[in-house]
Amino acid sequence: MSLICDAIRTRSLLEFRYHGLVRLVAPYCHGYSPRGTEILRAVQVGGSSSSGGFGFGKLWFVADMAGLRLTGKRFVPGDPRYNPDDRAIPQIHCRI
Repeated sequence: MSLICDAIRTRSLLEFRYHGLVRLVAPYCHGYSPRGTEILRAVQVGGSSSSGGFGFGKLWFVADMAGLRLTGKRFVPGDPRYNPDDRAIPQIHCRI
């Protein structure tokens, strides 16, 4: 949890493996879903995607992330659809 919040606080990109693919994301919001699942709202900016979904906020299950690390690369938040009061994450630990 602290690594994700550190990335959000410092506006640093995160890299991890998710369902077998390497993902590079700009993290926006971290917390728990209404069902109590730890999740991250982030915009995928690099790596691989089975759906081809880049450039918009997606939800990621933290339990499915492997090898989570800070890349040292910074980002400027710019997702016009980002909602800091995300209903998908009613229990927020940290956010942009």
